[in-house]
Amino acid sequence: MRVIAGDFKGRRIVAPKGEEVRPTPERVKEAIFSMVHYELPGAICLDLFAGTGALGIEALSRGASRVYFCEMAAPSLAALKKNLDACLLEPDRAIVLKTDWRGAVQRLREKCNLVFIDAPYEMWEHYLQILEALSKYGALAGGATIVIERSAGAGSYGIPAGFEKVREKRYGSVGVDLLVFTDDGDRMK
Repeated sequence: MRVIAGDFKGRRIVAPKGEEVRPTPERVKEAIFSMVHYELPGAICLDLFAGTGALGIEALSRGASRVYFCEMAAPSLAALKKNLDACLLEPDRAIVLKTDWRGAVQRLREKCNLVFIDAPYEMWEHYLQILEALSKYGALAGGATIVIERSAGAGSYGIPAGFEKVREKRYGSVGVDLLVFTDDGDRMK
């Protein structure tokens, strides 16, 4: 795996051995970033279930100001830290939150413009809860974009009030949903 475009184009992304981490295929990653490229310059991003950090690092490479990486599995954390170190980032641009998604959503220091949700595919039933928590804890700026990568064969996860699904794509066995947070974003943490 490599960073596709931007400042870190061509940098290798290392992944832990085994089947625990399911890296986003390059074709899917390129499609995701084609959909969100206008939101990237200066964006504050959240990479939930970061794994190797490939999506968040790609966002930083393409102009995001800061990315919060949420990961708690030790092998993935080791790979994530190695990948971030290889990019020679300033510490305030890449913030690692060693916690589960609930803890990350509650610990954010600022509202995010762009969120990547690439959870283990068996967690698709939790997407509604994740979206509700993002709204409840004030993690999203008004008009924020949420990218959900999921199994194309997964069932419906429901869209809570304050969100609108604007695009749904399928790339072989991978589905990508693009949502927009339509709420005013003024909820307090």
